[in-house]
Amino acid sequence: MTTSTMNGPTFAAMPPIGAEKANAAHPLKGVLITVFTVKIAVAAFLLATVSLAPPVNAEASYMTAAIVD
Repeated sequence: MTTSTMNGPTFAAMPPIGAEKANAAHPLKGVLITVFTVKIAVAAFLLATVSLAPPVNAEASYMTAAIVD
């Protein structure tokens, strides 16, 4: 019988473990954050506008501003 030897990597042959470097921020990251912020602000404005609107079956006194003689 023959003795089998393993020719795998040894600990001495492995590169040292070091801390990973932080990648630079994407150049459009600020634009993305700005767009999301504006979208949230517009959505909040639209929700507030809809919540302040009179109901569809409101009395005629609410509609006087819409009637121009």
